[in-house]
Amino acid sequence: MRKTKVLEFINASEKVSVRELADKFDVSVETMRRDLRKLDEQGEIRRIHGSVMNIKASSTDVGRPFSERSKDNLKVKESLVKKALAQIKEHMVIGLDASSSSWCLSQQMPNINCTVITNSLKNILALERKSNIRVICSGGRYSAKYGSFYGSVAINSLSNMSADVSFISCVGFDEESGVWDSNEYNYQIKQTLMAISKEVVLIADKSKYGKKSLFKVCGINSLTNVITDK
Repeated sequence: MRKTKVLEFINASEKVSVRELADKFDVSVETMRRDLRKLDEQGEIRRIHGSVMNIKASSTDVGRPFSERSKDNLKVKESLVKKALAQIKEHMVIGLDASSSSWCLSQQMPNINCTVITNSLKNILALERKSNIRVICSGGRYSAKYGSFYGSVAINSLSNMSADVSFISCVGFDEESGVWDSNEYNYQIKQTLMAISKEVVLIADKSKYGKKSLFKVCGINSLTNVITDK
């Protein structure tokens, strides 16, 4: 009976934390996790890092294609990327997400002795003629929309690596609410890059400031640096 009510609440809320559900139904967090595990196994919900979503919401991909994002505020991105390049040194291991900002960084990156790990085919193509840069691809399921790889294979692959610094971007950010992205695939990759990196740098122009989206990637305090024109 409780699981039925929990499912009804999740379907009405779209996304809710495990703690909220435990408080709502007056049970321990561990008891709620067991209920959610069963609902997940039955295909009724999707569990994502301390939260759960209903199936309809989790399957909604509102992200914009890379082909569109790559044209946005290009001159501003290039100027921000120049600042990011100052943090890159020889022999570093550098993580790059599949954002258009990371793509700009890949294009401008000097041909120095370093290693780049990424889930982005666009980044790989931008780096392929730079013979001193060792490029490691995450592998995984390919998304033509984003020009990148995602899913459990990509996440497991990246999880077994270590980076000196990772550069990511986002759909929205601000000091209070943190960093946001539009779909679970990009969001999971960004969180994985953060987990394996000594430093994490956000590159985001002012058009993204104050915006939110479906998934919270992290709080601002989780970042080493924010490069923006705000």
